[in-house]
Amino acid sequence: MKWTLKEIQEHRGEPVYFTETINRETALMDRDKEILAVSDIKATGFLLYENRSVLANFQIDYTVTLPSSRSLEPVEVTFNIPIFETYVEDEVNFEGSNDPEDVIIPIEDGWVDLVPAIEDNILLNIPTQILSEEERQSSDMPQGSNWSVVTEDDLEKQRAKEKEEQIDPRFAGLKALLQDEENLD
Repeated sequence: MKWTLKEIQEHRGEPVYFTETINRETALMDRDKEILAVSDIKATGFLLYENRSVLANFQIDYTVTLPSSRSLEPVEVTFNIPIFETYVEDEVNFEGSNDPEDVIIPIEDGWVDLVPAIEDNILLNIPTQILSEEERQSSDMPQGSNWSVVTEDDLEKQRAKEKEEQIDPRFAGLKALLQDEENLD
């Protein structure tokens, strides 16, 4: 998914539309060991040359297989990500947006290469919590001998119960005296 700057400039202000499918599974799996598989990536959009820069406006569609956060079972997650980037010939003299959200990338050796942008956006959009459909529907949490996973709400309830049951050491002696008096009666 590379175009020469000259090729884009020849369209004289008209967008260069593209629809391409690429396979970056090996490269992505090398960069993130959590990734189990990546489908082919479909990129659809356009490139537009203006003001000594190339605007890349496209969308990528793909599916990534990742381990479940709860059970480590493989879960397929489908993504549809819009990407907007600006490639500039001369970074110093670029008179574009001053918005810090805009991604500005220098054009290297006269080529606009979208593959690094695609890979970076895929890695940046991997969710931190991945659950299978069954895990989302169920409230069951994993457990083993002498351990279990609990929700934050359950943990708070457990801590509150333990706090109620805990006896203040200053009153422990009084409680013993009360029990002795009850036993005498």
